[in-house]
Amino acid sequence: MIKLYGVPNCQQIRKTKGLFEEHNIEYEFVHVKKTPVSADFLREVVKQLRLGTVLNNKGMTYRKLGLKDMNLSDEELFEWLVKEQAMIKRPLIEKNNRFWVGFDEKEILEFLLKN
Repeated sequence: MIKLYGVPNCQQIRKTKGLFEEHNIEYEFVHVKKTPVSADFLREVVKQLRLGTVLNNKGMTYRKLGLKDMNLSDEELFEWLVKEQAMIKRPLIEKNNRFWVGFDEKEILEFLLKN
């Protein structure tokens, strides 16, 4: 089963849902504000994709918290990511314990075909 993680009002999530529906791709949506993912799950995502890829450092939450100016270690940034899951770059897609992050229609479809 394909899982899509994010928040429903996000433009990238809406575009991804539309892409899935257009291609008849079944998926489960996980609203990370209502059902946060575990630190272990997030650690696996970061292990596969790197923290810099998973952390949305251009988003409103990151800016609002002032994390850019705090000179944090990767572990400290990871701890913030666990607490503030709105900072996970979207869409976050899981298929067969493999992960994809970011919206690129062609690359998402290739990821889903490969995994």
